[in-house]
Amino acid sequence: MNDEVKPKLRLGSVVALISLGLVFLALGFYLYEDSPLGHAGQEVRLKIQPGATLAETAQRLERLKLVRSAFLFRVLYELVGNPRAFPSGVFDVPSGLSAGHLVAYFQNVKPLTARITIPEGTSSSQIAKMLKAAKVITSASSFLKDLTNSALIAKFHVNTSTLDGLLFPDTYLFNYDEDPDVVITRMVSRFREKTKAFMDWTQPQFEKNLILASIVEREYRVPQEAPIIASVFLNRLHKRIRLASCATIEYIITDIEDKPHPDRIFFVDTKIPSPYNTYLHYGLPPTVICNPGMVALKAAVFPAKTDYLYFVVDNPAKGTHTFSSTWRQHEKAREAYLESYVSKG
Repeated sequence: MNDEVKPKLRLGSVVALISLGLVFLALGFYLYEDSPLGHAGQEVRLKIQPGATLAETAQRLERLKLVRSAFLFRVLYELVGNPRAFPSGVFDVPSGLSAGHLVAYFQNVKPLTARITIPEGTSSSQIAKMLKAAKVITSASSFLKDLTNSALIAKFHVNTSTLDGLLFPDTYLFNYDEDPDVVITRMVSRFREKTKAFMDWTQPQFEKNLILASIVEREYRVPQEAPIIASVFLNRLHKRIRLASCATIEYIITDIEDKPHPDRIFFVDTKIPSPYNTYLHYGLPPTVICNPGMVALKAAVFPAKTDYLYFVVDNPAKGTHTFSSTWRQHEKAREAYLESYVSKG
């Protein structure tokens, strides 16, 4: 009987040794696959698109040599987190982490963001450059092209042919390398939120008010004067007098011709052939010349009631103007300004 037991014991020992060997082999495999690649302290910039699957991201991490095994990364991530909630955005992923530590990284990391402030009166081309410089977008031209995207315009049910002028001046927090339409949607939605109480986007007058507001934005310095300036331009439109706005000339020079902002507008500038030149052409320019803020928008919708047709700066330091109803009054005000400031300068 003892002779029968010994072979069974020997067989059990062999099985136990094999099992133990397999455990050590599996442990060794895990430790190897979980060991870090690359040198600690280095970072790899990675963009994860919204909707990217865990499997796709794991394969990218393996190709970028951030993990040894996409399979192990997937298994570990599924064990500790929700694989459907994988973060999207741009990340500076540290190299030299084990698969386990990389899982923990993605469980807690936030995408790279940029805080950007758009001042009132900034043109869309200037906004595009600012966003690109802040790494919010990668292409300024794509951003500007999307402003005339018919599908995007239709989304807002707005009575305009472009979203130019609807990029509300404010402070935003954007992800790095964002899709232009996402950025535009955020800014236009902010515009709607801020103006819904006094602007009806579906009315034919909406676009005219928006264009007028963009001119007022570039002309006023003192908020109390904005409704008066709006009234001047509306009175000139009613009497079919050219607007003769220096702001439109500045727009031609800086945004269309892409030249530095002029210190002064000279007579020769008023002859620049452009549909935006309100010294040459009657009526409003074809589109906005900037993205106006609340003061200018309200001034265009609620202008002052005046008979003024002209205005000229009277105190450059304060930014105030003298308003006139006749050319003779305007000439006197202009001469007074020239005598007081230009001749002394």
